[in-house]
Amino acid sequence: MTKGELHIYKGKKVVFKVVDSFPDLKVQFVDSFGDFKVKVSDSKSFSTKVIKIKIVTSFPDVKLQRVNSFGDFEVYID
Repeated sequence: MTKGELHIYKGKKVVFKVVDSFPDLKVQFVDSFGDFKVKVSDSKSFSTKVIKIKIVTSFPDVKLQRVNSFGDFEVYID
């Protein structure tokens, strides 16, 4: 999966399953200027897809900015 493929989940809810090996994406959470703005959810109800991620501090595939409202999509981190 690439950063460009995340555009298909705009307006939807996905589950990010944190793994140590063989992730679909390497993700870095940033305070500003992220590639996407995501709202973190408390529930995985109504999720459309599970994406395996590895949280990194450098060389990410995608940078995500956490917001409280009006995100590009909603994620539940498992």
